[in-house]
Amino acid sequence: MTAEPKPVIPVVFLSGMLADQRMWQPVLDRLAARKGLMPCPAIMPIIPPLDTQDDVQAMARSVLDQAPDRFALVGMSMGGYVAFEILRMARRRVSHLMLVNTRATKDDPAMRRRRLLLARLSGRNLPFQGVNDAMLDDMLHPDHRHDAELIRLLSDMAEDFGVDVFRRQITAVANRPDSMALLSELDMPCTVMVGEADRVISPASHHEMAARIAGATMIDVAGAGHYVPLEQPDIFADALCELVT
Repeated sequence: MTAEPKPVIPVVFLSGMLADQRMWQPVLDRLAARKGLMPCPAIMPIIPPLDTQDDVQAMARSVLDQAPDRFALVGMSMGGYVAFEILRMARRRVSHLMLVNTRATKDDPAMRRRRLLLARLSGRNLPFQGVNDAMLDDMLHPDHRHDAELIRLLSDMAEDFGVDVFRRQITAVANRPDSMALLSELDMPCTVMVGEADRVISPASHHEMAARIAGATMIDVAGAGHYVPLEQPDIFADALCELVT
């Protein structure tokens, strides 16, 4: 008797600013290594680019054009902002939701002005540098702050995108709408995840977000900052498997 083929779950991964498919490769490697060893469906990763639009609504429409009719959705940082727009536009297409190192609130006026000013000034008088020491201090767990391979990856992704993509993405982030009211409307299985050392988006804001989503699972990740998929890919892979199983 022929065994029934295991289901394949399409998973749309939405990256943070100045990050591409390399953001998710350690997680995908862990998922491949777990194949057949734990009860996790096969995952078909879909990693749409988010580098050509300057607003989150346009990014969301582009993702929906590329995604299958139904899919699990993972949004990290800026990708989370795009995920909220997808949920506004086509919530019934999303089977499972994972929000990672992101927030549902919009920027306050002062932060919005700072971002838009940075978009205008970036690269004008000095060469563009997408990653600097101050950012790394805030984004990485102290255990990873001097991980040369990780820092090289973050720098390479930022350099490959360059200043024009940075300007578009930071403009999109600055102008995003507030999504707090949306949270109580969500009814799909959901996991909210944050690195314990994230100084960019506080763990407390993630707990508030999870509390507003019915049945959401909240995971605080030890040994990680803002880049949980890169800093703790095993924990991330386990959580994703548990969510979609």
